[in-house]
Amino acid sequence: MRTVTALLAMALAAPAMAQIAPVETISAEDRAALDRTTERGRLLAAYDRVAWLGTDDVQKRLPDWRQKLGGWIVEGAAASPTLIFHDRSQPPRALYTARLIGGKLADATLVTGDAGILSPAQLHLIAARDSAAKAIGAARLLPCGPAFNSVVVPPTAPDSVTSVYFLSAQTKADDLPIGGHYRVDVAADGRAGAPYAFSKGCMTVPPPPKGQRGVGAVVSTLTAPLPNEAHSFVVEAYQRRLYVVVPRGGDRMFVLRPGMPTSLVPTTTARPEKAPKPAA
Repeated sequence: MRTVTALLAMALAAPAMAQIAPVETISAEDRAALDRTTERGRLLAAYDRVAWLGTDDVQKRLPDWRQKLGGWIVEGAAASPTLIFHDRSQPPRALYTARLIGGKLADATLVTGDAGILSPAQLHLIAARDSAAKAIGAARLLPCGPAFNSVVVPPTAPDSVTSVYFLSAQTKADDLPIGGHYRVDVAADGRAGAPYAFSKGCMTVPPPPKGQRGVGAVVSTLTAPLPNEAHSFVVEAYQRRLYVVVPRGGDRMFVLRPGMPTSLVPTTTARPEKAPKPAA
């Protein structure tokens, strides 16, 4: 496992980067793609957060949760997603639901009786996750850290793919896990495609120096000509600014900031000369 660190933490570099005023000089096609990526990253972060908070809560409410819980799915918009933990029965039934409102867990409820019956669309999400997990296992892909956190994104139409993400969890608090994230697209008929790797190795950015929370990290990506949804996810999930260098298409640099559109850093702007340039 390879760990590469790259922080814009040098005293001279930080002020220069802080003064960057991104200027849009990218094509309309790239702009649209970046906006979709940013939106997907925010959705992943919201789904991941409600699952994380709900996991802590459901374990307190269900003493025998290890025997009962079979997994979870999340539905809805990033602003207020709904979490559903289900049991191990066939077909699965809901055991617990909760929502994420204002970044906090709300409306947490243990589900019993007929209220636990899941809709065909919800059962489809569970089946898609299980199919994608088998594809990850068959490809012998491992997380860069203790475990994968899975996020299932509902399809946009009945015949669209269901995208299942396997996101490497943090190894230490405040670390930024850049590598070890995968996506598996599952067709409407339940067949999983080949896993797509967002990076070519494990890569973890450590916390910024004490008192310099606003300092960003810089990484490079070799898998696509633009930053991807895994970059957007870590920015939104861990509230860290990230600079992504894309060697393909002219060695461009993009800046991703929580709650803001992804922007292109002008090539005329001074960049830190000695910041390491990790391979993704």
